[in-house]
Amino acid sequence: MKKTMITGLALIALTGLLGGCATGTNTKKAATASSTKTVKTQTKRQKLISELPKGVKSTDTALLVVNKWHKYNELRFSKSTINGIPVRSSIVKPLTAFLDGAKAAGYPATLVSGYRSVEYQKTVWDQSIQSYENQGKTAKQALKLTQEFVAVPRGSEHQTGLAADVMNTKWFNANGSQLLSKSDQAAGQKWLIKHAPDYGFVLRFTKTGEKSTGIEYESWHFRYVGQKSAAFMTKHNLTLEQYVSLLKAREKAAK
Repeated sequence: MKKTMITGLALIALTGLLGGCATGTNTKKAATASSTKTVKTQTKRQKLISELPKGVKSTDTALLVVNKWHKYNELRFSKSTINGIPVRSSIVKPLTAFLDGAKAAGYPATLVSGYRSVEYQKTVWDQSIQSYENQGKTAKQALKLTQEFVAVPRGSEHQTGLAADVMNTKWFNANGSQLLSKSDQAAGQKWLIKHAPDYGFVLRFTKTGEKSTGIEYESWHFRYVGQKSAAFMTKHNLTLEQYVSLLKAREKAAK
């Protein structure tokens, strides 16, 4: 009986030891996998940093980041108009070329919106909330829906004068002059999205960028960043926030 008990205890101890080894091995494997993933992520980031366009700085005016985390009061800069729509004077030439390019390709486009003052953005914000409430939404629901698609006052790109809502005219007119993401199904809007970088613009709010931008996908909102930056951002599917972060890392490393 005593021998049987000792044997049983030995088996239990052995089982526990083996179980402990297995757990330790699994933990070690998980830690190794996590470490490998971190290294790969760092390597990818370092590679991107090494490939950044030369001569571009995070402080360049065209790369000013404005969002719900980086708010500004009214900005001062020279303004001009294109078809009655105000924009920053410095983007008149590239934006006009962008619109002319679309027309030449057989896809006339409409400049729907450009510069908006902080006060005007507040009006847009309030109207959006009111519109949802009129549809029967609660105040909380109306606010949530507005936050998904409308930039908070002082946190709107439109106040920089560097942003432009551009829609394929045919689709825009056929759909009640609405700004809808599904417009990207139209050949004309596809052309705008594909060729925007040729003129220094990027689609600002991409399908994969919501986490860093704070705004859901918008197939009509273009932002001027310059041709070098636009080409790099598009190639690597980077949001402006991500791109500027890489530039800052390069500048910090150079000090």
